[in-house]
Amino acid sequence: MGALFGLIFLVFWLGLMFLMGFMWWKIVKKTGYHGALGILMLVPIANIIMMAILAFRDWPIHKEWKEGEARPSSSLSAPLIVVIVLVAAIPIMALLAAIAIPNFLRARIYANEASAEVKVKTISTAIETYAFANNGKYPPSEYELKSYLTDRYDNQTLQGYKYSLNLNPNGYEIIATPESCQNTGFKIFKASTGGAISKSSCK
Repeated sequence: MGALFGLIFLVFWLGLMFLMGFMWWKIVKKTGYHGALGILMLVPIANIIMMAILAFRDWPIHKEWKEGEARPSSSLSAPLIVVIVLVAAIPIMALLAAIAIPNFLRARIYANEASAEVKVKTISTAIETYAFANNGKYPPSEYELKSYLTDRYDNQTLQGYKYSLNLNPNGYEIIATPESCQNTGFKIFKASTGGAISKSSCK
C-alpha cells in the first residue's frame, strides 16, 4: 500500500512539474525569449535570475514593437537549448529522487515487515493446529507440518527476512530476522509455544 502511494505521489509530482514547465515555456515565449528559458523557472536560484531578467531587462517583443515589426523571436541555437534543458532537468530529477527514493525504500521495508509478521503467525497457527491434532505434542521438525504449510520456512530468506524454526515435541520458537537490519526491516518477529507473538527492534 505504501509503495502504491509513493508511486501515485511520484506520478502526480512529475505531472505537476511538466504542467508548470509547459506554462512557463508559453509565458516566456510570449516575451520574445525562447520558450526553453522558461524551464529555468523550475530550478532553484536559476528561477530568481530568470525572474530578474524578465523584470529588469527589455523584452525582445518590446524591441520589435518599438522597431515597428512584429517578427517572431529569434531562435536559440540547438546546443544552447539542450544545455538549458539539461541545467533544468538535473536539479529537478535530483529533487524528485531525493523525495521518491527514501519513500520507496521505507514502503518496501514496511511491506517486508508486514509479510514477515503474517508468515510468523501462519507458521505458529500451523504448529498449534498440529499439536491440537496430536494430543498436545508439537512437531519435532518442519517436515511434519507438510500437511499444514504449503511452503518451507526454516533457514529460508523470503522478502528480506530470514526464518528460523526451533521445534521439539514440547514446544517451539519461530524467529524472523531482517536479512539486513535497517535495510530490509527494522523489527524482529518471534512466536513461541502457545502462539504468543512478540516483536523487537533489530540492532
